[in-house]
Amino acid sequence: MKTHKVRRGYNLPIVGAPTEETADAPRPSIFAVRPTEFRALKPRLHVKVGDTVKIGTTLFVDKAHPEIRFSSPAAGRIQDIQYGHRRAIERISIQSSSDDFEQFENFRPGEISKVSRERLVEHLLAGGVWPFLRRRPFDTVARPDDQPTSIFVNCMDSAPLAANPEFALKGKFAEFEAGIEAMRVLCPSVHVVVSGAVQKSIFSDAKGVELHRFTGRHPAGLVSTHIERIDPITAPTRCVWYINARDLVQIGSYLLVGQYPTERLVALAGPGVKHRRYLHARAGASIESLVGADLEAGEQRIISGNVLTGKKVQKDDSLGFYDDLVTVIPEGREQHFIGWMLPGFFRPTWSRAFASALLPIKQFSMHTNRNGEGRALVKTGDYRRVISLDVLPEQLVKAILAEDIELMEQLGILECAPEDFALCSYICPSKTEFTEIIQKGLDMMRAELT
Repeated sequence: MKTHKVRRGYNLPIVGAPTEETADAPRPSIFAVRPTEFRALKPRLHVKVGDTVKIGTTLFVDKAHPEIRFSSPAAGRIQDIQYGHRRAIERISIQSSSDDFEQFENFRPGEISKVSRERLVEHLLAGGVWPFLRRRPFDTVARPDDQPTSIFVNCMDSAPLAANPEFALKGKFAEFEAGIEAMRVLCPSVHVVVSGAVQKSIFSDAKGVELHRFTGRHPAGLVSTHIERIDPITAPTRCVWYINARDLVQIGSYLLVGQYPTERLVALAGPGVKHRRYLHARAGASIESLVGADLEAGEQRIISGNVLTGKKVQKDDSLGFYDDLVTVIPEGREQHFIGWMLPGFFRPTWSRAFASALLPIKQFSMHTNRNGEGRALVKTGDYRRVISLDVLPEQLVKAILAEDIELMEQLGILECAPEDFALCSYICPSKTEFTEIIQKGLDMMRAELT
């Protein structure tokens, strides 16, 4: 096992990590799928309002790759299909009434490795679990006709208040092993990445893979960090696939049982939550069923995902397809007169500009207030201190804003994803949304190359 030390980065000092306590979330009557979660996807519906579906029934496919199916997480009736700008499908709601499953072929442990790659790809596509596999560059759902140089299995998460895969997937090693077996059929080069903060990872017994340990601050747990150090993307024609440990367990469960997997353990965290813990929930469950009456008093922001890269949601929205964390933080509506001149004894500071840097306070109850408006981007060199990739953030952002495709490629945009620049947005004195700009650049590159 090789150990990689990430020397740059920053761990957000936010209170509210989930305790290792579990409970059952109430079962909601409405489940939902949001096609807008999947980048570069143009969905084609396979159902209409009033149709009856089972768990695992195809709801829609990708127009560009119709073999990629997206399945229903609930059994019942299609209650509503919401459309947005230019008739884009934003949400498909299912009124749940039973637990009927579509049945697919299943395998015994050890049989998966004997299946041909073509047959396995067809089987994963048929069951709707293929979207768990994603690709770089562009951070989109993997294409079945790709020939990846390697597959990365990410078994760590360094994001603020993230769910701990070591705890959340305890007792799931049989499914994890089945998923690893499938990955080895899809690509002979499989890299499993575990956290160096754990003495003995439950994932380190995986067979037939290259094992890596990453230590350091966030973004040590991001897949871009792993790819750059192990199998860097050096050309647009080169691609790698990746999957996180929870989703690999879902694929393993599907292969062993023959049913579309819906169960997941979701972390409920943040200073805006009374009971920070893990909840046994279902994919596509409503946020209301997860947070319930656990919100602190006052106006709170609910985020599906972490505070750096998650999506703001309402109680009637659903849990994100790739999310196993719901974070709640207070809305920062208050204003402070000449706040920049105050000593800031109880305010977090990355640049050590506040007096809190001199105090033994380790964590803070953070809110959503940005403490300022957007302004001109100032080149300070600080962004390089919180990003692990070997790129120049300011120069890359300027190339994107200038729409200079050639310069963007030279500056390494193919190795990047928006999440890699979330800390740049957090520390930015100019309040620049780096993640939005990087996504714009990736969209331009994809349009140019496809």
